[in-house]
Amino acid sequence: MIKSVALSVTLLFGFSLLTGCKPTEQGYRAAYDAAKQKREAAMAEMMIPASGLLSDDGPQRRIVDGDTLFVSKERVRDAEGGRLPLWLLAVGSYKMDTNAKAQASALGGAAMVARGESDRWYCVADTASNLDGIISAQKRFMKKHPGYPYIGLPASPVIINAM
Repeated sequence: MIKSVALSVTLLFGFSLLTGCKPTEQGYRAAYDAAKQKREAAMAEMMIPASGLLSDDGPQRRIVDGDTLFVSKERVRDAEGGRLPLWLLAVGSYKMDTNAKAQASALGGAAMVARGESDRWYCVADTASNLDGIISAQKRFMKKHPGYPYIGLPASPVIINAM
């Protein structure tokens, strides 16, 4: 009885009730392309200039005197919980302090570790008391370290305005 009903449906509508949905390469490609577009849209949203930014979760891209900067405002403390200078040049962002400490140790010099509000650990390459000073520090760092990976950051150092 079931076979005759299925045969009738197959003849009448051109598809069979007994065959399952089979994944195809075309279906996989469509799903991959949709996921890729979603990821690219999310990345593009992170790179919107500050004037068009809808969310303030991450660093905001700003143009200052022709230089592109990523600026974030966050309550940041040193590893022991003490206050830091007003402007920090973050060159790495991690979930674990040991990774940030290892990066700071590898950089040497004035590099240090700072802890953000949401338990993010930053490797800070330099500090300054004003914006011009930290912009100069960023230019020096980028010139001295071309091709640096900036782990956890948007392919550039992030200037943190430490509150």
